[in-house]
Amino acid sequence: MTPSPFASRRKRELNAAMNVVPYIDVMLVLLIIFMVTTPMLTTGVDVDLPKAKANNVGSGTQMPVIVSLMSNGDIFMSHESGSDTPVTEPELVQALTQLQSEAAGNDIKVMINADQSNQYGDIMQLMANLQQAGIEKVGLLTGQPLPTSKPAQ
Repeated sequence: MTPSPFASRRKRELNAAMNVVPYIDVMLVLLIIFMVTTPMLTTGVDVDLPKAKANNVGSGTQMPVIVSLMSNGDIFMSHESGSDTPVTEPELVQALTQLQSEAAGNDIKVMINADQSNQYGDIMQLMANLQQAGIEKVGLLTGQPLPTSKPAQ
């Protein structure tokens, strides 16, 4: 008797493991959607940037240069050799370029001390001037936030 073609087939065991590849694909698509939409959600938020709790700047070998921008547009520069010296924008760029060249390979740190009522564009222009002078490390100075009262429980 000839064996039937169906008799020679072995039955395979059922695979009870879950196939997770489609779930990974769905999760990656959701991740991309969230990455694209999240920056759009932050517009229109009313924030008060100057009041923030921040860590102190670590003490280094060199004191940072402090550039103060007043609400009327006046710029003052403080560093080891001078304190609160009024400067114009070109003088600031020239002085910082000279300080950067004297630093002998060490990047100088610049801290911006700006009035709360300054326009965002004025601070950005100041940061562009710092970048033009070759400054790479810039920080913003903040005041201590006002203590908030906790509601009684």
